Amino acid sequence: MKRIGAGALALATLVCLVGATPAWAKKNSVLEGMINVNTATVEELKLLPGIGEVKALAVVESRSAKPFASREDLVAIKGIGEKLVALWMPYLAFEGKTTLKEVPVQPAGK
Repeated sequence: MKRIGAGALALATLVCLVGATPAWAKKNSVLEGMINVNTATVEELKLLPGIGEVKALAVVESRSAKPFASREDLVAIKGIGEKLVALWMPYLAFEGKTTLKEVPVQPAGK
């Protein structure tokens, strides 16, 4: 079993604690909610940091054989590694409703 690097874990924890989206995401919005990777659409999966059409389709294709039960199931998908899944951890769910959405952030002083 692979281990998460301390830096990736710290980043994921920080993102979770402050409720902010990482720097490479849109600066005028943050992510709120959870995403059920077993039922999310391609468009919903694309809200996650570092995931585009190809990786979202790979997730959908992989879960058709067997629903995901853990983060290790996601790491097993070609093109998705420990660091990427660590970034998703604040938003990941394996059951329940997908509620993940981008929420606009008002600039300070407005």
